[in-house]
Amino acid sequence: MFDGKIDFMDFNTIKINYGGKLTCRKIFKKKYIIFLIVSIIVLIVLISIYTVKNNKIIATQVDIKDFEEQKLKIENSYNLVKNKNQEEEMNLNKFKNQINVIKKDIYDIKNKEERIKMENRDIINQRDDLEKKSTSLSIQLKTQYELKDVYEQKISSLTVLLDNLKIEYNKLLEHKEEEKEDNTNIKASKIITSLEAFNIEKNIKGTIGNKCFDGPENNYSPKIFHDNCDKSALLILIKTDDKKRIGAFIKVSSDGLEIKKDSDSALINIDESKYFYVGSEEYTTIVCDPNELPQLGIDFKINKNGKGVNMFPFHYGKNTDSNKDFYKSNSFNIENLEIYKVTM
Repeated sequence: MFDGKIDFMDFNTIKINYGGKLTCRKIFKKKYIIFLIVSIIVLIVLISIYTVKNNKIIATQVDIKDFEEQKLKIENSYNLVKNKNQEEEMNLNKFKNQINVIKKDIYDIKNKEERIKMENRDIINQRDDLEKKSTSLSIQLKTQYELKDVYEQKISSLTVLLDNLKIEYNKLLEHKEEEKEDNTNIKASKIITSLEAFNIEKNIKGTIGNKCFDGPENNYSPKIFHDNCDKSALLILIKTDDKKRIGAFIKVSSDGLEIKKDSDSALINIDESKYFYVGSEEYTTIVCDPNELPQLGIDFKINKNGKGVNMFPFHYGKNTDSNKDFYKSNSFNIENLEIYKVTM
């Protein structure tokens, strides 16, 4: 058997314990063949590997080329879609603008419709008013025709009445001329007008008679006052030096020396046509004294020196709490004083 040992001492022969001799040439020839076979196998393997790799590279390149083409197609498709989207967006904006214009037109139309409705309501109202007026005019016209005869009769009656009034007017003129000569009549008053006198008569429910006392002319004499004015209801008229007009109505007689009570007597603010009555039946209406001029309770007094005292409101003026309602201050100077008798 071959034990693996080779004797290389002799380059011509190699001793191999295998039962024979093997030359170096043969050995190297076999090694070359083996090497060649191995090299061929390696080369084939390398060629196979290269071929496989080359095929993979070619396949990869093909794939890359296909990918590039797909990418280009996708980009083209994307650009087309993008352009289309842009066009659609532009169209959408145009559509939105058109919608806004239409909305504005609708809003304007609604406003016009509301205005038209309002105008229609006004027209209907005017028509109704005209119909009412027309109906009223028709009724009035009918009534006028129906009352024509009545008016003619009234005109005839008014003509007769006018003639009678002319006669009465002439009589009044004659009476007025007579009154001018009588300065004791209320119409000759220096303080109030005839119309004011008429209104005072309505409030006191009496008739103003002749003047029984004139302050400046009678020198504010209590004796003359009592001699001429006692035993009668009286109207006192005063104009102060500041041109205010006040007065009083005394329903009870001012004679005697006593305190009298009467709920119909009143203080009067002539300028404002206000009447102030006593606040209670227990309050004093007038203080009678033959040596004094009129004094109404403790609210109002005329002195012999032509001055007046105002303590209003005290017994008089149940509906007020201010002396200014009657006269603004507690004292006053008298410019004119007229006292008239009153018939109840």
